[in-house]
Amino acid sequence: MTEAEILAAVTDVAREHLDFEVELRPEQRLFEDLELDSMKALTLLVEIENRFRIVLEPEVESEIVTVGDLVRVVRELVDDAG
Repeated sequence: MTEAEILAAVTDVAREHLDFEVELRPEQRLFEDLELDSMKALTLLVEIENRFRIVLEPEVESEIVTVGDLVRVVRELVDDAG
């Protein structure tokens, strides 16, 4: 799965579960730019885990600052599972 495909899927999850109407870009920061609070961030991460059938460990979650970080982590986990 390519990073572009993962970014599109993450955007779909954000639209469906967080009512986002914008296209997500890799450089956007989750908390500062997208204004996620802790509940919205948790919702996003749980729904991404469900969508990709992966588990985001707490130590990995703490390293995710931008949309690009999230896409990279998801790609690595999907690649490892495949």
